[in-house]
Amino acid sequence: MPRVLILGATGYLGNRIANLLVQTGQHTVYGVARSSEKALQLARDEITPVLCPDPVNNPEQYLSAIRSSSIDIVIDCAQALQQGHSFLENIKKVGQERLDAYQTRGTSGAKLGFIYCSGTWVHGSSDKAVSDLDIVGPDAPTPPPELVAWRVDLENAVLASNSVLDVMILRPALVYGRQPAVWSSFIAPVFEATRNKTTEPIQVPLDPKSRPGLIHVDDSATAFVNAVEKLPLIAGSHVYPVFDLVTSQESMREIFSALVACWGYEGEVQLVGHRDDIVRKAVSTTLRGSSARAEQLLGWHPKRLGGFVKDMDIYAAAFAAHFSSP
Repeated sequence: MPRVLILGATGYLGNRIANLLVQTGQHTVYGVARSSEKALQLARDEITPVLCPDPVNNPEQYLSAIRSSSIDIVIDCAQALQQGHSFLENIKKVGQERLDAYQTRGTSGAKLGFIYCSGTWVHGSSDKAVSDLDIVGPDAPTPPPELVAWRVDLENAVLASNSVLDVMILRPALVYGRQPAVWSSFIAPVFEATRNKTTEPIQVPLDPKSRPGLIHVDDSATAFVNAVEKLPLIAGSHVYPVFDLVTSQESMREIFSALVACWGYEGEVQLVGHRDDIVRKAVSTTLRGSSARAEQLLGWHPKRLGGFVKDMDIYAAAFAAHFSSP
């Protein structure tokens, strides 16, 4: 069975990817864990833990696992900001070692695979339709927000590594579902006010005119599973290995209106703008995107097509359960 190592395996998206790969019954899955507690969590889910308390500054534990376990594909969804460059360089080093070993033995073999999780925010914010074939970066019509501007250079470095690694880049849109995750700081005040039965106006620091591109975490994870299965074919072709993942575009104002209605909050929720905060500005990114290439070339079939607002009763209940947990 193909062996897959996931950087970020205990995180929001990474853990979902790891579990779906295990559930296929067709992959041996390894996950990097920063603590013994996180390692036990992975082991309970039949994911082989690789304990590595500081993968950025002391990567030898996970690099040793790649070597000793003959890992076929590494997925980086650790969201380690600019530190992702160090992950790539370390994995390239192991990939080159593997190619050198083939040459020494006078044989040939598959390259080490590498799938990087970027995001659609690299397209910047615009109502104009975009696709994963469009140029991104500071010279594009809509440059990426400051929070993720560095990702463009990393994406380019990943693509330039194709002589050593089989590479692919997936760009999920703003992810929702199962737990609050990136939404937590914005919706927690609404939940607390509802629970405490207060009605004071709540100011949410997001752009009320924003229409973000969205994707459910399950659909994003299944795209990575498909990417693992298709990587050897894509890497051996002339296909541009970058794929946007987006299933809906919805109004930020309508998202919060639906959430307020589901929780029964009787006060007013005001979206007051991001106020130039780099995180809030990124979350307020407007995206009119498409996953057509991912569906066609990866054989990916997203299921959660109803959207965030339409099924908000389900998501609001899940968020409330997370906030209510001890």
